[in-house]
Amino acid sequence: MIRRTSLGFLAILVSFSISNAARSADEPSAIEPEAAQVLRQMSDYLDSLAQFTFRANNTIDTVVRSGQQIQLSAQVDIAIQRPNRFRVNRKGDIVDQEFYFNGKTLTLYGKGVNYYANMNVSEMVDINTALELAKEEVGVFVPASDLVYQNAYQALMEDVESGTVVGTSTVDGVDVHHLAFRGSDVDWQIWVEKGDKPLPRKYLITSKWVTGAPQFTAVFSDWNTSAQLDDALFTFSPTPKAEQIGFIPLRGRSVSGTGGTQ
Repeated sequence: MIRRTSLGFLAILVSFSISNAARSADEPSAIEPEAAQVLRQMSDYLDSLAQFTFRANNTIDTVVRSGQQIQLSAQVDIAIQRPNRFRVNRKGDIVDQEFYFNGKTLTLYGKGVNYYANMNVSEMVDINTALELAKEEVGVFVPASDLVYQNAYQALMEDVESGTVVGTSTVDGVDVHHLAFRGSDVDWQIWVEKGDKPLPRKYLITSKWVTGAPQFTAVFSDWNTSAQLDDALFTFSPTPKAEQIGFIPLRGRSVSGTGGTQ
């Protein structure tokens, strides 16, 4: 009883302490200028980086048929070379994958099963378009990828109805601005580093109309904003025993891969 009462009292204190800072988030079409400014600074800074690497430690809630939430984790290492190359290595509870784009070919490699699939795209396609094609054509989605889009601000703010500066905080010892935004389908929060390198340090998305309001959280670390990346990093080289398979297209059309139409 003491523990339950203490936790309840703590929840009241926390709710009361942030209510004033976040009150404008309850008002439709209310985006605080400071919140928009901090997010814009983050987006502009990321746009200014020609190539960079970082790590994301992700958790995602899944809701099983009984209604219980199960949280799954993954560690993700990301390399970006603008305008049109990326590499994502993701290893977690149920996933062990590598995702490549070298400006011409998207490759998804499942390390555990030793299968890979390719999708050829136009040489002129940038990172934004490649990620959208992967998601819409074959259902390959990179969590939190909207943060590395060129002009991430526009992508993030597309469905935002309100936004506020919750306050200041720390993430892994880094001083940050804590921002909160609301949209029609999801609420999300982001923690942006203070100072002349406004990097995202944490990102949380709540799917508010899904049963149980599951959340996705990413904590970002190990930023290298002056990385020198070899082009070979972004092209998949299969092992002798790796087997090529085809993507299953979502739109009922064939997907062109290396070695023919899959």
